[in-house]
Amino acid sequence: MIAAFSTSSPMASVALIREDGTVLFHAQAESKHQTSGSCLAMLQQGLDAIHETMGSITQFAADVGPGSFIGTRVGIVLAKTLAYSNGVMCLQMDSFDLISADQLVVFPSKRGEYFVRNVGLVPVRTEELPQAQFVGYGLPEGHPSLYPEACRFAPALPRLQPVAPEILNAIPLIEPSISVPKVPYREVASGS
Repeated sequence: MIAAFSTSSPMASVALIREDGTVLFHAQAESKHQTSGSCLAMLQQGLDAIHETMGSITQFAADVGPGSFIGTRVGIVLAKTLAYSNGVMCLQMDSFDLISADQLVVFPSKRGEYFVRNVGLVPVRTEELPQAQFVGYGLPEGHPSLYPEACRFAPALPRLQPVAPEILNAIPLIEPSISVPKVPYREVASGS
């Protein structure tokens, strides 16, 4: 059984999926804070619902972004840590495919910019929304939201290649928005 996490958007989700692609459990919750706790609670809820234990999980899967810088890493760290501690492999999928593998996908990048991925093409960042019909989240009013969901790992399982937990990492499309200290770090004088 595979335990999958998606945490790259404001909606975190967890799914338990059989190796044949059958979704045994799926839950989604808005998770602005405490994402790891929410995911672990959903995972336990799922295991309880299908009467299984953590020992039944043979792989852990994570949404590797792009998306929320910290949020994406929460799901990756959960998958890596649980896989490593249980001696199993990981799977990964990008946020675009976890929204829709076969449609034009759009979601926010930075203020006033969007990530856009046409099927079969490299994603781009742009200020312009596409003229064609698209799906996604964080869009102007009138567009229904479709978030990345962990259950969407299920149809992709035949094409996903397992990786060692230490290999699992985010796939950024832009540099993270982090600030540089105004005052350089200083060495603390010994005895001070």
